[in-house]
Amino acid sequence: MKKAVIVVGTHHAGKSKTINKYFKGKIGLSEKERKFSVGDNKGHILSQSLEEKYGIINSQSLEEKGLVEVTTTVEKYKNYEQLIFAARPENEKLSYYKDLKKQLEKRGFVVETVEIIRDQKESYYKEKAEEIYKKLV
Repeated sequence: MKKAVIVVGTHHAGKSKTINKYFKGKIGLSEKERKFSVGDNKGHILSQSLEEKYGIINSQSLEEKGLVEVTTTVEKYKNYEQLIFAARPENEKLSYYKDLKKQLEKRGFVVETVEIIRDQKESYYKEKAEEIYKKLV
């Protein structure tokens, strides 16, 4: 089953920190690595074979990247089994959350959301990384 997690929070809420420091650290990746596996081969970069369960992490929100064409971005990653994206909340003026969720679902992903609230203790972001992990297994 194809799964996607959208990590949602306002600007500077800690989306990137949650993903890069805590989620990637949990599965044994450096902050720069983007390919991952959740399952038996946690923490290893995997080759692109059909038998392996691998994914891509985008910790910078689409809004921050200035990508207005969500369809093109999702299309680029549609062959992965697991995806993690960051986005601004749906109620913000510039938010791609709704379109991102729609495009992922259109390509067969079960989409889950993890909300991040700014100015929390470090343990909060670590717990949110665990929540992301659980949504992928």
